[in-house]
Amino acid sequence: MSRQAQLGLFAVFAVLLLFGIFYVITDYGTRHSGYRFGVHFASAAGLPTGAQVFFSGVTVGTVDQIKLLPDNTVDVVMALQNDINIPKGSRFMIQAPITGTPNMIIFPPVQPPPPPGTSAPPTPIPADMIWPKRELPLSDQPVGSSAPTFADMMAEGQGEVKRLDDMLSTLQKREPVLLSQLSTTMSNIESMTSQMKGSISELTGTMDQTMQVAGGHIENMTATLDTTLNRNQYRIDSMLTSLDQTAVALNKSMDALQSMATDPRLKGNLIDTTANIRMLTGNIATLTGDLRNISGNPQTQAQLRDTVANLDATMQKADSLLGTLGGRSHVYGVDAGATPYPVPKGPNQLPPPGTQTPPPNGSGVASLKRGLGNIVSNLVQVQLRLSYLSKQTATGPNPLLTGDQGPQADFNALLLPHGPVSAMIGANDIGGKTTYNLAGMKNAGLLHAGGGVLYSQLGVMASLDTPVGFETRVYNLRRPTLDVYGNFALGKFGKAFVGQRDLTRPQRRTVYGLQLQF
Repeated sequence: MSRQAQLGLFAVFAVLLLFGIFYVITDYGTRHSGYRFGVHFASAAGLPTGAQVFFSGVTVGTVDQIKLLPDNTVDVVMALQNDINIPKGSRFMIQAPITGTPNMIIFPPVQPPPPPGTSAPPTPIPADMIWPKRELPLSDQPVGSSAPTFADMMAEGQGEVKRLDDMLSTLQKREPVLLSQLSTTMSNIESMTSQMKGSISELTGTMDQTMQVAGGHIENMTATLDTTLNRNQYRIDSMLTSLDQTAVALNKSMDALQSMATDPRLKGNLIDTTANIRMLTGNIATLTGDLRNISGNPQTQAQLRDTVANLDATMQKADSLLGTLGGRSHVYGVDAGATPYPVPKGPNQLPPPGTQTPPPNGSGVASLKRGLGNIVSNLVQVQLRLSYLSKQTATGPNPLLTGDQGPQADFNALLLPHGPVSAMIGANDIGGKTTYNLAGMKNAGLLHAGGGVLYSQLGVMASLDTPVGFETRVYNLRRPTLDVYGNFALGKFGKAFVGQRDLTRPQRRTVYGLQLQF
């Protein structure tokens, strides 16, 4: 390459470098590729053309033109980048430092912070709240303000100094009066202190006298108590010895009662003795009835007597066994309310008071049927519940309380219902949203309590079987659900009930219906 070509290439490179420096320093790109925006100021405060424009502390453009208006105000035109949106309500200020070149500063309005504990993204500014990206007419332009200059601050400081001088002059005029009032106040405080000191001294003396009198009374009372205890010490010792002996005797008695109550041999002997007495009484009564009511072949009479006696003994043993297990026993002489045996009587002889005469014919067969019926009812009972739900007013996550109002049919089988421990197995809402029950119950008289699987969930339940009783169920470990019912007896086999499902929540449902158990 020739020297002239190298010199020309160097000249072109220098021109491009000079243009780049000019492009950066004068912000030529922003002036011609951005948009122009005007702000009306009372004074330019020495702001030059080409000064930087800051938006929230970030450089976003330069001052393109400053126009002096006929009313001696100025119109500052800025060249801003296209991606800068200036919200309405922003403040425009000319910052004129003591040293350096003034700049244009734009302060956007402060947005409210998000609620505590949230991390919501910033809310975008609506389009109608952003200044248009063009130079507006003078009447529509925002109005800016100039930062106070050093001379302004000095003038304001002189005014404050003058006001301070006036305040000191006023204080100097009022000083004698204030000092006089302060002296009077100090005298009053000293007088009050003297009076208070005397009052405290008098109060201290009075309290000292009172404490001396009270101390004397306490000494006298202590001496009296000491004398009383010394005089009655032997009585107190005798009373404590008697109480100790009584406690020991009661303890031994309770141990003896407990050993008798828990001795299985004693309990078995009592049950066996009662059963034997019952069997002997039944055999004698049956034999007497057969001899009176059956005539004909003596062999036939003997066979009938043996058959009836064996059947009756079998029925009584079954009843006694069920009574021992907690069932309903009907052994005469053992259980209250049992049907007595017939007593032989002559033509003019009446039955003893309080006895019941059994039917003359077929008494053994009828007793056998009743006994078998009692055995079956003591082993298993069937429970059928027909319920109807109120209209659904609130929906919730409970899968059992849907919009269905019923009727719903529940079927349960109770095993050993009258024993100390029973079991329940069955299904709920058959034909609908069917769930299942499998629970064990502890029976204590009329009160029953237990738990297991209720409505296909783990839960517990309790009930009180009185003419007006109640029943409650709690199930579902993840979402505890409480059901409460009131029961009203309708005879031996039926009861009406009304209650609430999921009682503690707004989506609870009122349920009522009929329960049959046989």
